[in-house]
Amino acid sequence: MSDLLISEHLGYRTLHFGSEWVQGRMRISRPTELALGYAQDMCAALLFVPPPKQVYVAGLGVGSLPRWAFAHWAETMRRMEIVELRADVMALAHSSFPLPVDDPRLTLTLGDAAKVIAERPAESVDWMWVDCYDGRGRVGKLESAEFYAAAHRALKTRGVFVANMWSSVSRYKGGLRRLRDVFGDGHIALLPAIETENVTVIACKAPLPAFDSRAVQARARALKAEYGLPFERWLKALAPVSSVI
Repeated sequence: MSDLLISEHLGYRTLHFGSEWVQGRMRISRPTELALGYAQDMCAALLFVPPPKQVYVAGLGVGSLPRWAFAHWAETMRRMEIVELRADVMALAHSSFPLPVDDPRLTLTLGDAAKVIAERPAESVDWMWVDCYDGRGRVGKLESAEFYAAAHRALKTRGVFVANMWSSVSRYKGGLRRLRDVFGDGHIALLPAIETENVTVIACKAPLPAFDSRAVQARARALKAEYGLPFERWLKALAPVSSVI
């Protein structure tokens, strides 16, 4: 029996995995909108890299980020691969939380995202989104040194790895240390959510610029105007990984 629970309230459709924890939420009248703050935060890497051509998504959930990407990166994105471990979650892409499954740029892969990325060619991905918690808050191999190394290898020279982590769990700092060991100091920025324990971790293959540089500040203003997301606030909230570990 599946543990998927789908509810609707005040115009939003929400997914749970057999617990009160929200796995994802979609505004029914505006499905390409990012309804949750932490999902919006996972777009903050645009401060450092341009819109991607090749996107790898580990974990489907309700498909919020992929829908947003297809709506906003239509002119740049050439391919998106979404890897999901559960067939019942994958089925949601055709029903309750629909994706443009007929778009030739989209590939839905049923499998282990940590294994699949290790099989992809080196320097073949511009952007990786990782958000794969189960109903008990577990992520398995997706916080392992082996996964981080495979992700780093798959990223292009200016590629970026963006993951949702929970700062309240005991394994949080260990995961950051393993990520730092692969990407290096000066390559990782942390963006804590305002109202939850979520932290967006942005790991760039190239060194990060200074957060207070005029060029990055100007980019934040331009991105806010283009996407309607709080890039200037994000820029002020960003911290290097060294501030935590």
